[in-house]
Amino acid sequence: MKSKERLMTYGLIDLTTWYPNLPSCSRISPIRAPMRITSLTNPRVKHVVALRDKRQRDNDGLMLVEGFDPLSLALDCGVRPQTVLICPELFKPAHSPNAHDNLQWRVRDTGAEVVETTRPVFEKMAYRDGPDGWLAIVKRPDFSLSRLTQARSRGSAQPHAPLYLVAEAVEKPGNLGAMLRTCDAAGVDAFLFCDPKADLTNPNVVRASQGALFSVPVAQCASAEAIAWLRGHGIRIVATTPNPLRGQLPVSYTLFDFTQPCAIAVGEEKYGLSQFWLDQADAAVRIPMFGRINSLNVATSAALVIYEAIKQRGMA
Repeated sequence: MKSKERLMTYGLIDLTTWYPNLPSCSRISPIRAPMRITSLTNPRVKHVVALRDKRQRDNDGLMLVEGFDPLSLALDCGVRPQTVLICPELFKPAHSPNAHDNLQWRVRDTGAEVVETTRPVFEKMAYRDGPDGWLAIVKRPDFSLSRLTQARSRGSAQPHAPLYLVAEAVEKPGNLGAMLRTCDAAGVDAFLFCDPKADLTNPNVVRASQGALFSVPVAQCASAEAIAWLRGHGIRIVATTPNPLRGQLPVSYTLFDFTQPCAIAVGEEKYGLSQFWLDQADAAVRIPMFGRINSLNVATSAALVIYEAIKQRGMA
């Protein structure tokens, strides 16, 4: 990095130092060098570590976003971090020149505090192995159904029939994150997480979703609430199950008509959808299995069915 760029990023600078012909109104406010934490016992370090625990996150209304890419996407989606902790020594090769500097400027533009740490301190706070030097503290998003309704009304001019993914009682954060990532990639309109056994603000959800937790409209609610909401918006419920539904074997997912407004429902990793959801489903689909295993990973199953839906809709 050139010395001028480094000063602009970390030090105090007046643009007229290099551009004396600029009018006085072009002078920018000084940017202070970030606070630096070097002690492993610093109270702020302890608080970040405590935010790995759900109870602490719930009490504070905060969560962690770790990684360059998840933080970048969160900023794209309007998230305004409270604090961003950085460790330049851990920065990985970025996607473009000066990407790390640009992300710092974006963070500062939100008004967030930037705190630099030593490598040992950052590695203590980081949730994952091989951290890349970026860790943000952000407010917990609103996961209410009312927010989902507002998001849907703003997108009422959407050119395709609504497509939703429902996940009932999924318990592994990695599966939740993978499904959110698929929802973002496929353009799914919203994700409904029902009767949760995992926490959406778990750092592993954010990591596995690569930040899609912030780009996909998400609601967390009881199954009965979700079904009432879907019925109220004219959405058909399509259950994914290998078992007969009301005495009939489900049709292969490639033969079902997904061009209509629908919600694809997947269930808990071990047992699948509950009888409550199966009783409420308008239709059921299955993924043919040709080996000895009788099911796929829930996130893989959801991805297969979702991409069949967007293929049928001419979106693929």
